[in-house]
Amino acid sequence: MKRIGYSVLIVFGILATSCDTSGDDPIYIQVSPVTEVTNPGKFAKDSITEIPVDYSLPSKCNVFRGFYYDAADFQRIVAIESYRSGDQACPADDNAYTGTLRFKPTALGTYHFKFWIGTDAQGVEQFYEFDAIVDH
Repeated sequence: MKRIGYSVLIVFGILATSCDTSGDDPIYIQVSPVTEVTNPGKFAKDSITEIPVDYSLPSKCNVFRGFYYDAADFQRIVAIESYRSGDQACPADDNAYTGTLRFKPTALGTYHFKFWIGTDAQGVEQFYEFDAIVDH
């Protein structure tokens, strides 16, 4: 979806033009893909459902910041946000992590989730998608 692409461009634009006046290392925020999602299957209005989300980080210097979460009507776009400080070289992070997305629907209906899993060789964004039916 173009929203993730625009968001990534905005984040990289901010990173390219940001500066740190305190003398500390700069902070870089990155959007990372989701590697796997477990659909809980049951969702209730005004109740929190925990959705396990697996992901990896770009390097051992990155730290999980939270979820990129774009909500528009009944559509949800989700990705992983991480940050790192400094410009030092960092080894790749081969570990797998799991975060918990807490979803609390406020209306009955079908919510369409799109978890960003990256881009293909042609630069087209790819998503893992599922519907969350909130019927009670």
